[in-house]
Amino acid sequence: MDDTHQSLVEKTVCEFISKNPSAKSSPVDITYNLAELNIDSLEKLSIGMDLEEEFAIEFSDEDIEAFATVSDIVTAVDLAIAAKPAPIASMQTS
Repeated sequence: MDDTHQSLVEKTVCEFISKNPSAKSSPVDITYNLAELNIDSLEKLSIGMDLEEEFAIEFSDEDIEAFATVSDIVTAVDLAIAAKPAPIASMQTS
C-alpha cells in the first residue's frame, strides 16, 4: 500500500471519528483509544457504516465491535480495500 493511499485512509478515518458528536478530542490521532475518545459500540457501528459507504467496503458487526483504537479501524479499512476484487475490464467487440 503506498503512502498516499495510507495517508488518505488515516485522514478519512480520523475525520469521521472527529465528526462524531461523542468524540472527546479533535483532531483525532491514529494512536488514540476509542474508549478514551468516548466512542461506544453504537458510535463504532455508525463510524463503520460511514466508512463502508465512503470506501465501498464491508465490515461484519463483529469486526466493528473489535475496534479498540483508531489504528485498528485504519488497518481494517486497509485490509477490506485490499480484499476487494479488482474491477473487470470491459470487453470491446469489433
